[in-house]
Amino acid sequence: MKNHLITGLMLLVLAGCASQETPRDVSDVSSDKIKTLTTPKVTKSDEKGLSIRYAQISMGFDKACNPFRTFSDKLNECFELPGNVKTLAVDHCKKHDKKAVFMGNRTTILQMTLSMFTCQDKDK
Repeated sequence: MKNHLITGLMLLVLAGCASQETPRDVSDVSSDKIKTLTTPKVTKSDEKGLSIRYAQISMGFDKACNPFRTFSDKLNECFELPGNVKTLAVDHCKKHDKKAVFMGNRTTILQMTLSMFTCQDKDK
């Protein structure tokens, strides 16, 4: 019984750490209600993708979105990206003749937003 409980708890922790975002083409992500408070900084980059850290201010979410959903396959449909962050991602992937795909956001310990992107072939 004890082993089943421990195994169940481990699986729950692992499921909570798994990426729940739906990848979206950067050009499809809205920038209407969000701005950066700090200059975006690329924290990791290579030909496969990049991560950008910044402080943001947003003016709310789309009425149709519920940003507090959990374990949803459509979690990042509410996320928006500041224009300057989108430009950094698109320009980085364009150098490798690929398109930028938004993978989702995380929040760092210092409450900064960390946006993750992958660079994918343009025909996908």
